[in-house]
Amino acid sequence: MTAWRTTVIEHLYFPEHPTQDEWDFQATEEYILRFYRWGSSENDDFTDSPPVESSTSSGAPVPDMTIQAKLANLRAERDRLRREIAEKNEQLGNQHQLQKELAQTRAQLQKRDQELAQVNAALERVRKRARVGPRTS
Repeated sequence: MTAWRTTVIEHLYFPEHPTQDEWDFQATEEYILRFYRWGSSENDDFTDSPPVESSTSSGAPVPDMTIQAKLANLRAERDRLRREIAEKNEQLGNQHQLQKELAQTRAQLQKRDQELAQVNAALERVRKRARVGPRTS
């Protein structure tokens, strides 16, 4: 029953005011860039820096493009998940609306059943009077 009473809250998206998830993603992105860049300074701003090749412990260069590709894949996955969440929220909203309409229809049916019971009772009283015949007093 709790699932049916769930209310969908739509969170508006403003790029100039990032969500906590976006802050977390940005921190992860900066961590990945810092981890793969050997010899970078503490004050680097990784969001606007040009691509630089890094080297691994074996001495082979690791192009920053690989890291950027991984980050692009993470962003694409994040966007796909956001779209999926939006679709699920829409479905939940539709389901909530259907449940509301179903409850209203059930209430109308119950009211009609009560009216029908009253009419049947009145009809039975009329039939009983007709069988007994007119009263003479």
